[in-house]
Amino acid sequence: MEALKSQSVTQSKAALEFVLGMKGGNGDSSYANNSSPQLKIIQAVKPILEHGIYENMRFKFDVGGIFRMADFGCGTGQNTLVVADTIVSAVQRLLTEQEMPEFEVYFTDLPTNDFNSLFQMLPPPRDKNGVATRSYLSAAVCGSHFTRLFARNSLHFCHSSMSLHWLSQVPESVQQRRSPRAYVSSECEEGVAAAYLHQFDTNFSSFLKARAEEIVEGGCMFISLIGRNADTHIMEDQGVLGYSARHLEYAFEALVMEGIITKEKWESFNLPWFNPNLKEVESIVKREGSFAIVSMKIVGGMNAHPTTDVKKGEENMFGRIVANQHRALFENIVEAHLGCKKVTNEFFLKIAERASIQFEEYLSKKIELLVAFLKKKKDKQ
Repeated sequence: MEALKSQSVTQSKAALEFVLGMKGGNGDSSYANNSSPQLKIIQAVKPILEHGIYENMRFKFDVGGIFRMADFGCGTGQNTLVVADTIVSAVQRLLTEQEMPEFEVYFTDLPTNDFNSLFQMLPPPRDKNGVATRSYLSAAVCGSHFTRLFARNSLHFCHSSMSLHWLSQVPESVQQRRSPRAYVSSECEEGVAAAYLHQFDTNFSSFLKARAEEIVEGGCMFISLIGRNADTHIMEDQGVLGYSARHLEYAFEALVMEGIITKEKWESFNLPWFNPNLKEVESIVKREGSFAIVSMKIVGGMNAHPTTDVKKGEENMFGRIVANQHRALFENIVEAHLGCKKVTNEFFLKIAERASIQFEEYLSKKIELLVAFLKKKKDKQ
């Protein structure tokens, strides 16, 4: 019963909004210092993003016009600013033959996001000589992107990277299960995969509906999320999610073996994360009906870690890198479930130990990214 109460607190929709944020600050295990794979993803999809803007954005701005864009699930760190600069620069090049509007960029994420660190990284709008050093004005907007956050018909472009595979909650039918599997896999009991897919469907449909109200007619949206290049309904390990989840499971098991936590505490933990395939996302977009699919595909082959080789004597260093990457992504939700900072520290030490010993398993893992460029359809009269 105690495990059920803990789970209901940490994995309910309302509670998750306050524990799902990436780890803030600028420490060794902060998201800002452990997001180099995400930067590689941003760089890999940049040509797709820019091509979509050049081919599909058609706006005419008068004097005093404003171009507004929002980055949903923006996170923190330099990667966030790279995205903003990329989009603004692409639109500026697109509009060189007309009156140039002002640009407003809204950084949007859950209340737990470290917006303070993000805005401290922003260059000032102008230097001491009055020369422009930043091409846009900015603001933070807090809240779940599965709901409306902006006025109707106010945004020209929306972006979301590495965010929409996170769910608003663990499916209710899964919250009561007892299993050492923290994610969807072929080893899960019947119905778990369907429950996760249904939750993703609900969340992603809500996201599309909310953005359709906020984006102006002809506005566009670019999304990228961790996907899977498979058609099977029950999947082997959901790609890179399964790889990360197994490391979390190992740490839980180690803590149970040492008597630090109960087995019930381990088996009541589930990740609110689902990696969809192309057919699943395409089906949801078409059924929701607000957006036309300009392009959608899986981009694969990117390394899950910043290094591709571990030399003799570097094993422990690699283990710390892996542990810090997992802390950046999962520390908040793990600590909320374990309820103790000391135990959480021990948890991630276990991941570091395993990674230093089994580094070859880590080095081989690749990321499969699902990317889509969408354009809002004409409003129905």
